Amino acid sequence: MTPEQIAQIEKIVERVLQEHLRNTQQSEEQLLAIFGATQLPLEPVLQQFQTCLQEGWKIRIILSELATKTVNLEPIYSTFGEDNVLLENDLTDISSFVENYSQIVLPALSYPMAGKLALKLVDTPCTYLVYHALCCGKRVIAASDVSSTKKSIDKKSLTLDQIEPAHVNALTEFGVKWVTVDQIAAAIRDGNVLNRVSVETPVISANVIDHLAADVQELVYAKPAIVTPLAREQAQKRGIKLTHKS
Repeated sequence: MTPEQIAQIEKIVERVLQEHLRNTQQSEEQLLAIFGATQLPLEPVLQQFQTCLQEGWKIRIILSELATKTVNLEPIYSTFGEDNVLLENDLTDISSFVENYSQIVLPALSYPMAGKLALKLVDTPCTYLVYHALCCGKRVIAASDVSSTKKSIDKKSLTLDQIEPAHVNALTEFGVKWVTVDQIAAAIRDGNVLNRVSVETPVISANVIDHLAADVQELVYAKPAIVTPLAREQAQKRGIKLTHKS
């Protein structure tokens, strides 16, 4: 083989590798966000997604059927464009659809959807999509503190809207990555954000620590919750930081 032929082959290989890299990058920058039913303000969430859009991410939105009846859709359409917003009942071939996205975000995970996912009651397109993504090892990110961003909500409504600690633990075991709203863009960008879990249970026992996923780094609990000595010992062994919610 002559030097000219070798050089020609090297150029072809380089061109193929560059094309593969471009295709991979495009695939990695495909993001899917699912909005369920919520009455909470979405402005902080949309600001995070605007940051991602500015960084080149292509974002597709799916609205659950209940979301279309409870959420103000105007800010969503204006942020992403109507062509990038789908209704869950319009989804077909969910398994193939999921493969197009490297990450799935649940930016305002509601109590009803969290409960269904935790109990594996995947009887809607949105819940099945998330379930299938977790089964496939896709990265699923959920915002854990969207309820705290609503200052005007009354105490009773806030309590009703909170996700059950048992459901949080179950979803964590399934592979859901919990972040705060202001960490959404960072989590999407590099995947290295601190994996934090919030619980509202009155007693943090060693059993609670044992049921946390292996990659959990911080457990946030509400006052006046009691943390048992065994729980503190177990958390220390696993390198989990215990933080009380101020």
